[in-house]
Amino acid sequence: MQNLAHRPLNIRPATPDDAQDVLNVWMNAAEWLQSKGIDQWNPEQFSLDFVMACIRDSEVFLAEAGHAIVGTYLLTWSDPSIWRELDNAESGYIHKLAVRRDFKGQGIGRLLLEHAENRIMEQGKRCIRLDCMADNERLNRYYLDAGYTYVRRFDGDGWSANLYEKRVVPPSVNSPAP
Repeated sequence: MQNLAHRPLNIRPATPDDAQDVLNVWMNAAEWLQSKGIDQWNPEQFSLDFVMACIRDSEVFLAEAGHAIVGTYLLTWSDPSIWRELDNAESGYIHKLAVRRDFKGQGIGRLLLEHAENRIMEQGKRCIRLDCMADNERLNRYYLDAGYTYVRRFDGDGWSANLYEKRVVPPSVNSPAP
């Protein structure tokens, strides 16, 4: 495991030039999940074309420590395929949050989550949403511990996800009147 003790974490938007780095992080996470018997991400679902589409169609962020890429996530402003009738313009949706396994246990996931939450609030959204596989107990506990509330279960074709949200007040609403 690599240690970040003396390297500040920089979280920035990913560009098309970063696609391979994003793919590497997602593949690292998918392979680790599969090795643990957690059928959440399948390495076969990821490709360079998929990552390029994510960078083009949503907001993908990379976390760097020094010259090392340590994590990533993406934001979307709609998710009707999972949230169905609950999908709305007042929410931001966090997806594909992942930390390279050789940097685990250093709070990077929490920093990425906070960064995503802040980005969503900066856009004036009132609700931060995410989902994870229903049978991944550890990850479900992680999101509950991070202040998310269980909304409901979504059953797909051969898989199920738990939907979570955190209601927030955007910064502009908190600002005192001049």
